[in-house]
Amino acid sequence: MINLDLTQLRSFVTIAESRSLNQAARKLNRTASTLSYQLAELEKDLGHKLFTRLGRHLELTPFGAIVLEEAETLIGVAQAGAERLTYLSQGGEHRIRLAISDLIAPERIVELLTTTSERYRLTEIIWSTEVLMGAWDALASRRADLAIGVTTQASPPGDYRLHLLGTAEFLFVMSPDHPLAQEPEPLTPNVVRPYRAVAATDSSRGLPTRSFGTLPGQLLLRVPNQHVKRLAILAGLGIGHLPRHLIQTDLAQGLLVTRRATHSPQEPTEFYMAFRAEDPLKTGRPALFALIHEIIERSRTRFWFT
Repeated sequence: MINLDLTQLRSFVTIAESRSLNQAARKLNRTASTLSYQLAELEKDLGHKLFTRLGRHLELTPFGAIVLEEAETLIGVAQAGAERLTYLSQGGEHRIRLAISDLIAPERIVELLTTTSERYRLTEIIWSTEVLMGAWDALASRRADLAIGVTTQASPPGDYRLHLLGTAEFLFVMSPDHPLAQEPEPLTPNVVRPYRAVAATDSSRGLPTRSFGTLPGQLLLRVPNQHVKRLAILAGLGIGHLPRHLIQTDLAQGLLVTRRATHSPQEPTEFYMAFRAEDPLKTGRPALFALIHEIIERSRTRFWFT
């Protein structure tokens, strides 16, 4: 394997750009003889000529053109790595992992990350969309640093801090053409059970999974998340509960109708942000601390559930 030296590669790239040893030497504040030696050593290591002389200028050989492309890539990677290591050495965050409930509209997360992108410009951010107990599971198994949009109805054991993000109202909905749309209210389980329900599949890997709004013995269409569930109900493939904030436009346009059902939640559901109880500042994670407070600030309005 060839051991490539970055200084040698930078010299080669500058020579290729300048098409002259003397001009490259002036740009790099080195002597032409030094660059000539570095070039000769690089050609020796690679076993190919990299330049031919055309009049007073140097021209890349076909192999030299390939080496130039690879050298520019290697130099770019090295520069990016050096910049990131400097960022990390000055207290920057290496990685923030977000487990986000599918009940949170993706637009809200994109808006959050857009307004904070400069602060975390060299931080790797991993966003996973989770269903039902999935966000709690990601936090409990340390696959996530923050769980956004969890409930306290089945929280796992452990020491966590919670902050209320807001509430969501769940409505029992169906397409206007569905037979249940014409039934008198309130709809009882015996009336609802014969019809297929659309259910989002819990994404938990380790914690016990849950289902929501379905009845024992009811035929199900299981889908990956609430957004696919909405599409399936819009298409008339089944019935189910969806949060009002995700279907407001559908309701206003008459694409979905709501019906009162005795098995529907009677009160809005509270949703929280959760994170492990250790103080992010004391564990050297100021960027995570700042993001937590940015999320808290946005929860002072209906930001998360609009």
